[in-house]
Amino acid sequence: MDVKMYSLRERNGCVYQEVSESQDDDYLYCEKCQNFFIDSCAVHGPPTFVKDSAVDKGHPHRSALTLPPGLRIGPSCIPEAGLGVWNEAADLPMGLHFGPYEGHIAEDEEAAKSRYSWLIAKGRNCYEYVDGKGKSWADWMRYVNCARDDGEQNLVAFQYRRQIFYRTCRVMGPGCELLVSYEDEYGQELGSKWKRACGQER
Repeated sequence: MDVKMYSLRERNGCVYQEVSESQDDDYLYCEKCQNFFIDSCAVHGPPTFVKDSAVDKGHPHRSALTLPPGLRIGPSCIPEAGLGVWNEAADLPMGLHFGPYEGHIAEDEEAAKSRYSWLIAKGRNCYEYVDGKGKSWADWMRYVNCARDDGEQNLVAFQYRRQIFYRTCRVMGPGCELLVSYEDEYGQELGSKWKRACGQER
């Protein structure tokens, strides 16, 4: 798999307010140390992020074409889940990061009804949704299904700098389907307000 490092601090063309204190979603998690860190783990160094294949937004098949090398989209192993994402190349190491999850950004509650949307916390009682339903705006991550239990989960969804990413939480060999659930802190943020629908057809 072609793994590339890139800085998530690059925000060309964005207007934002600098803050001196670290926000809750500035932290990343090291699966090996089982500790949170900012920017770089003191023991294992900076995290590795896998870039999507570049495809312009608006392309009718954009979501499938953004799939990184080494992965494929095919029928899920979960009954009635439709399509899923499979590893077809070398082992994917623990602690690999995919993302961000892409789609339309909305603040209305209607977006919460989409089985392709994730909730993003912007502040206390302030939320927005990233909805990957539209294939011309979403990326390949829309096809990743939710794990039915801890035993089959191999990805963790988490919020990082107001975007959703997936992190591998175990080594995945070739022929393994990528299956996601969310980290405890993200689940606590959701509370009873909203949960992403799982196991529905892609």
